[in-house]
Amino acid sequence: MSIKKCILAVGLVALPGFAAATENDLSLLIHGASIHSGCEKGTGKKSKTCDFNGVNPGLGMAWVFLGDTDTGKLALRGGFYKDSYEETATYAGLSYRKEWYFTEHAFAGLGVQAGYLHGSGTDGFAALPMATIGYKSLALEIGYAPKVHWVVGRDHVAVTTFSLRWTFM
Repeated sequence: MSIKKCILAVGLVALPGFAAATENDLSLLIHGASIHSGCEKGTGKKSKTCDFNGVNPGLGMAWVFLGDTDTGKLALRGGFYKDSYEETATYAGLSYRKEWYFTEHAFAGLGVQAGYLHGSGTDGFAALPMATIGYKSLALEIGYAPKVHWVVGRDHVAVTTFSLRWTFM
């Protein structure tokens, strides 16, 4: 096991213990699907197709350690999922999200998560802007990464991700 994977594993194991000691929220992240777009059809080594895996099951944890509904929430996040290449991807980092309630329990929000990603054609820093819509303790997180040519890795295309966040503390 690499040092990066060990650090990620220790962080994920310790996360519930840190969260139990605070009054802030702890969430289970349930990863599920992705849609790929912006593919360049053609032949040759540099052509890309959208023959990626769109079913991306996985789990993660998020622990809000700073902020509230007025200022937005800063959280530690980490987890794993089956990536678009049908390999296991792992990630750890921070997220910031601001949510606005339009009824007592229903909300929508915007945020960004950034940190270390090992998988999905990347081994290093990655960022993902996201939008959320939710009711009570369940939220759908929709992330979008546009196609960019300057990212190191392989076969980059635009990707839209779908995950559920269940806050139980």
